[in-house]
Amino acid sequence: MHPTQNQVDRLDMSPGDVLRYAALYVQRHGFHQGDMFASLTTPTPPACAQGAVKMVICGNPQAAYTPDEAVLFDETNRALARHLDREYLGWEHDPTGVPAAPHALVAEWNDEDGRTADELVTAMTDAADEYDTRQAHLKAAYAPVCPTTVGGA
Repeated sequence: MHPTQNQVDRLDMSPGDVLRYAALYVQRHGFHQGDMFASLTTPTPPACAQGAVKMVICGNPQAAYTPDEAVLFDETNRALARHLDREYLGWEHDPTGVPAAPHALVAEWNDEDGRTADELVTAMTDAADEYDTRQAHLKAAYAPVCPTTVGGA
């Protein structure tokens, strides 16, 4: 890469951004079930939901996550899982009291018989929109109250 080219810092992306790019990845490279990727020997293999997220974050199906990438991967999976199953909005425990596992929910949903690429793309896009809306509401709710005048005048 030439030093004057702008490099994209993938870690500046939000989970909403990652989900949109992951949906685009599935549209361009294909949908896979049963494992993260259809192949580890091609640079852009068909991928499941989590595989597409990994490709967006890491850029390589065999890449190991850095700690920051792992956090973004987890947050993105949590956002998708929240969209897929409204019962787990708090993501603290499942109905039996066992700590919830958003990764498992996403994998099970992805691998369901009859699941299609279009359904995954729609789910990712809708989850991204929901994430962005939720973040905007949180930002507005916690925005500091600023005085309208400076210096008390």
